[in-house]
Amino acid sequence: MAQKKASELKEGDTIIVYGEKAVVKKIETSGKGIKQGKIKCRIEAESVTDKKPVTIIRLADDLIEAA
Repeated sequence: MAQKKASELKEGDTIIVYGEKAVVKKIETSGKGIKQGKIKCRIEAESVTDKKPVTIIRLADDLIEAA
């Protein structure tokens, strides 16, 4: 499977979250934090199988599995 950085994801991309496929609905990117000094991405997605919302927060440089 391909992997993308969290900051490279776009709305409509399909990713693997907790072992299930999910479609990205919204992405918010924060500025650099005071403690960590790194940019974070809040990714809101919807599970393909049961349509439940899934929200994850990852560093912008973290790799996420794309389906």
